[in-house]
Amino acid sequence: MSKKGVLKIIYFLGDIFLMYLSLFLALVLRHRNLYFWTETQLNNFFFHFSFIFLFWVVILYIFDFYEVSLIKKFSQFFYNLFIFIFLASVLGTAYFYLVPKTLISPKTILFLSVFFFAILFFLWRYLLNQILKLKNFKEKIILVLSSGELNYLLPEIKNKRGYEIVKIFDNNSFDVSEIKKLAEKEKAKTIIFSNSFYKDKNFINEFVLNFSFKLNLLSFVDFYEILAQKILIEFIDNDWVLDNILKPDKKIEEFAKRCFDILFSFIGFLIFLVLLPFVALIIKIDSDGPVFFNQRRVGKNRKIFTLYKFRTMKTSKDEKEKLWREKDEKEITRVGKFLRRFHLDELPQFLNILKGDLSFVGPRPEWEKLDEIFIKEIPFYSLRYLVKPGFTGWAQLKFPPSTSVKEAKEKFKYDLYYIKNRNFFMDLGIILKTIQLFFR
Repeated sequence: MSKKGVLKIIYFLGDIFLMYLSLFLALVLRHRNLYFWTETQLNNFFFHFSFIFLFWVVILYIFDFYEVSLIKKFSQFFYNLFIFIFLASVLGTAYFYLVPKTLISPKTILFLSVFFFAILFFLWRYLLNQILKLKNFKEKIILVLSSGELNYLLPEIKNKRGYEIVKIFDNNSFDVSEIKKLAEKEKAKTIIFSNSFYKDKNFINEFVLNFSFKLNLLSFVDFYEILAQKILIEFIDNDWVLDNILKPDKKIEEFAKRCFDILFSFIGFLIFLVLLPFVALIIKIDSDGPVFFNQRRVGKNRKIFTLYKFRTMKTSKDEKEKLWREKDEKEITRVGKFLRRFHLDELPQFLNILKGDLSFVGPRPEWEKLDEIFIKEIPFYSLRYLVKPGFTGWAQLKFPPSTSVKEAKEKFKYDLYYIKNRNFFMDLGIILKTIQLFFR
């Protein structure tokens, strides 16, 4: 298991321990006695708070507390911790109201537990952060790359801070024996090769035979993907696409995903129907024009469908021709700003999911006029249409809405990463992480 994997387990186990410790401290403070409880009371508290702690772990995951990196900005850390305190309190209160027959009086205990956990959690993560700095808990790597590849890779390594570069070798002039000595001396088990060398299997085999310990050999493209969580389309080719993208459909997974889409989009559609009269009224009061904004979008296998949204922009004669209208903030109505802030303008798309035009997770469907441009300008862009577009997606979490071909190209790198790596657990993680958008 990698160092990052070990750290995530340490994070998780430490958090679980602190949750139960916080509950114990809350009980002791509330009753001012170490031996206040009966066995029945203790079992009840343990049982019900175990369910609450599951919610807490999910909230911590949503707000990136299990991302393995040093704390860079304490302001962001405290902001996310404050949101955790709010959501943990609200969800805990809701739980005890929805499950009234608990045989315990948990209100004070709940808030004391949240309070104690927040303090202990900060101290625990700060202490671990300092230990990681002292121990230099980084994975040592050796790079054998071209200058062009380095220009892409070095900024990403700097941002992640989880790697230590032992040495950089030019891919046109390096000595295998020198790399061997350096790797053994520094205990660097990961070597990143230029794509051109990595494709030469005989060279890789000869290289491995020179080492007395297990090596992790990665191509530049594969390592960049792990690091940046996107695909560098400037360095891939048709062989890469054949090996990584053009694979048989997973019928069972697709069926399960469709069942998930139908179930939860039906619930979302009911919410849409309840809010429809109120949202329609404020849209009509605020500005002239229709309640809904409909646009032809490109779906799976380039099938055209109509996407539904609540209108958030002023009506205009050229609204169906202007490609980058989103750039102009003056075009957005007052109500539109509110709807966008809380993503309420997206509610009508639950109908698109029910119809099968969209899935909950996938690349965002593009307007057909923009699609025609992107197909010509962006390499491999047609691969987006191998999967159903989504209500939310990996690219939406990682990159803002594109307002140029250049930005669309950058966003597509994240879409391609999703298409290559998609699975049920990745979809579930994306859905949970989408909740974070409401607090940005």
